[in-house]
Parts: sequence; C-alpha cells; structure tokens
Amino acid sequence: MNKLFLVGIGLALAGLAQAESRTDWLHLSHVHRGGGKLERPDNTLETFLWCWGNGSALECDCRKTSDGVGIMFHDNDLHRTPRGIPDGMKKNKISDMKWEELRDIDVGSYLDPQYASQRIPTIEATFYAMKGHPSYLCFVDEKGAGPEYIATKAREAGVQDQVYYTGPSHEKIFEWNKILPGGKSLLWLGAWPKNRTDAERQRTDKWFADAMDKLREKDFKYITAVSIHTYYDPKDPVDPFIPSTPLLRKMFDEFHKHGIKVASIPFAGGETEEVYFKLWELGADAFSTDYPSVMFSVIRKLKAGKTE
Repeated sequence: MNKLFLVGIGLALAGLAQAESRTDWLHLSHVHRGGGKLERPDNTLETFLWCWGNGSALECDCRKTSDGVGIMFHDNDLHRTPRGIPDGMKKNKISDMKWEELRDIDVGSYLDPQYASQRIPTIEATFYAMKGHPSYLCFVDEKGAGPEYIATKAREAGVQDQVYYTGPSHEKIFEWNKILPGGKSLLWLGAWPKNRTDAERQRTDKWFADAMDKLREKDFKYITAVSIHTYYDPKDPVDPFIPSTPLLRKMFDEFHKHGIKVASIPFAGGETEEVYFKLWELGADAFSTDYPSVMFSVIRKLKAGKTE
C-alpha cells in the first residue's frame, strides 16, 4: 500500500480524534452568584473554589467601595447576606463604604452557621486564585465597577483569558473590547415574565425578538457567549418553555451561525435535571444555574454520553 496514502489516513484519523466534541463547551457552564440560590454563600472565595473544584465556572458580581476597592458582592447594600452588623448599617450603600468597614463582615452564616467564617473577597483575591489554573473561568457581572477596572485587574493577575465581562448591555461589551481587544464576554438576555399567561408569553417572545433585532443591527459583534433566561414547567399544556420552544431553537441556531456559544439559566424548573437535558436537546452548549449540584450532575452525565 502506498506510504503517502497511509500517511494521509493517519492524518485524517488524527484530525477526527481532535475534532471538537459538543461537550467540550460544557466548561462554560456557570453557577449564578457562585453559590446559586441556597447551596453555598453568594460571592465568597470559598464558594468560588467549590465551583472550580466541581469543574464549573462561576458568575460573580463586582462593585467598588468608596475608596476604590473592587469587591465581589451582589447587592448594593448590606441588608440580605451580612450577619452580625448593627441594624443601622444594613441600609448603607456599598459605594458609600470603605473596604476597611466591609472586610471582616460575616457573609456566610445567613445560609448556615458552618459558613460563618466566610468574608467578602476582593477582585484581586479572586483573580489571583485563578492564576495558574487555566480551567478556572470567571463571569464577572459588572455592578458599577466598570469594564476598564475589571480589565486592568484581570491583566495584573494575568488571567485576562479566563475572565468574561458579563452583563445585559451590548454597548458595555463594545467598551470592554476597546479596553481589552479580543476579550471574552457573556451577554445576559432576560425578559422576566411575571406569570405563564398568554399575554406574558407574547410579551416575553416579543422582548427576545426585539433584542435579537438590536443585536443584528450591530452584527452580534464582540459577544463570545450569551446566557438566556428561561422558565420551564413540564406540566404546561401550551409550551413547557418561556420564551417559547420554537423561538429558543431559532435563537440558538442564529447565535451559533455567528460563532457565539449559548448557555441558558432556567429561573423556573432549574431544580430538576430534566430542564437541562431539554435545553441540551434544543441546542444549548452550556448552562447557568441556581442549583449547582443538579447542574454538576447533568454535566457529568452528558460527558459520559447520557442524555437523560
């Protein structure tokens, strides 16, 4: 047999072995606020390490204190998660407080006493925990810190390829790309339906259709990935999904044509594995979740070739 022919077969087989698998993009799956709804405390370094240790990325929130320190914290005040602080302090805005006032606040025991030692991490601590671990991805939902600040801190830590600028604004993603050319981004898309009435279904689908029109106007530029808010009820006789199943398929296909990876966070139904498998059937590349252990289980099953 001709040696060149054999070499050709060998190269072809090598190419097939290296061909991209759909499951290769499951690493973009991420946990909302790091800990989800109830499983781990919001936005703490211990929670982030737990996500990364489970092979998942995470979404976190970045604010700035009055003295210019970037911290990972979701809310604009201290009302919800901090414990052991005076009642009068709970209404204080993060942007009006100094880092020294915030650094030793318990932000874990609101969920369980075992997490009482957990504190608010700085953006530097978060990014340096990622250094040397290229699989540790962080989706930073900007809550006022600004694209330039986040990009600067990512560069300083040498993790700019692991940080995704995240938020609902395409315009901010343009700004991010100017500051960090080729930087990665994730766009949130959500219409927040109030219920499952026909009127809300139609309003939600129209919101997404209008959002897609706006993205087309700018040729979907600089968007690496999107995360679509979905609402799932398998008992719904009309359609288990809001936005509608046909619209989800259409959006997934269009994003893929532009090379954009699609995740979805099921804000209703996310506590069941079923919804993630249904999203996978529709064409999702990855997921976001408020129920981390459920998502971790689905990802393991998908990687093992199981689809239900």
